[in-house]
Amino acid sequence: MNVKNFNSTMRFLSLITVLFLAGCVNTDELSYTPHKIVTDSGDCENSPCAKVKVNFPTATASTDAAQKINSMIDDKVISYFIIDPDAKKEKTIEKAVENFKNEYLKDKEMQPDFAFGYEADIQGEVLFKGEKLHSIAFSAFMYTGGAHGYSSLTYLNFNPETGKEYLNTDLFTDLNGFKKIAEQRFRLQEKIPQNTNINSTGFWFEDDTYELPENIGFTRDNVILHYNAYDISSYAEGGKTLEIPLEEVKQYLAIL
Repeated sequence: MNVKNFNSTMRFLSLITVLFLAGCVNTDELSYTPHKIVTDSGDCENSPCAKVKVNFPTATASTDAAQKINSMIDDKVISYFIIDPDAKKEKTIEKAVENFKNEYLKDKEMQPDFAFGYEADIQGEVLFKGEKLHSIAFSAFMYTGGAHGYSSLTYLNFNPETGKEYLNTDLFTDLNGFKKIAEQRFRLQEKIPQNTNINSTGFWFEDDTYELPENIGFTRDNVILHYNAYDISSYAEGGKTLEIPLEEVKQYLAIL
């Protein structure tokens, strides 16, 4: 075989290899695209109004798992817009947003001197993507009247293959072992002496016993523990966040 024919053969084989590898790519791999809603109730330049800003990820794969995940994300976002717990829950985020604006207009109609607007600012972000775990954080600020609004940070943790949401107890192989490390780090961060009551500096842990928060998230490097305002301290104290390096607690985790 001469050099010209050899080179032509090698280019052909390289093309076949590329096409083969491309054919092996999993087109259903779970990925996310951002979805944004920015709207208001109108006439915001001249008077108080209802303002809404929502950003959240949407799973794009055409799988049952992706549908389950998107349903969880939608439910999470919709839950922020529930003003009346006895009212009918909206089925879509768009309808929940419209209802939020309509509720403001009703309040304004009933109270013409209503001096404040409504505000909803919800930001969803994919923090971690692993084989067994995807973790999404939701930070939110909601205001519907009163002395102040309320800020919160929550997480969704789920299996990307099945779309099943993890309970916090599913995240650990040794919950008590992890809790001991978390308490040591919490005491150090908040300057609570190790040999004193966990509430000795003013926290509100039930039965004077340290407990993990409901809000547990993950990044590539850390486990994030977050207590929202009123969980263990007053509104004035704000939320409390504790980050623990994964390498320090990896032995206690079931999903990494």
